[in-house]
Amino acid sequence: PMAFSPHAILKSVTRLIVSGQHALALADDMNFRNCLVTMRPTTKRSELPTRSTVRARINNEFVDFLDSIK
Repeated sequence: PMAFSPHAILKSVTRLIVSGQHALALADDMNFRNCLVTMRPTTKRSELPTRSTVRARINNEFVDFLDSIK
């Protein structure tokens, strides 16, 4: 992404968790969240993905995938 957006961060974190087979808890890990904030110091807590938002995105993308192959 060329510019910051909460959607782009959610997409990237989801891709990292799924492709790296990491636990969903990574999204809530304080050290990981601090890394994200370090890359953009003006980031607000509400702009960072949580375990719940990552889980919802994974679920929604899977449902969309299943719908596309029907």
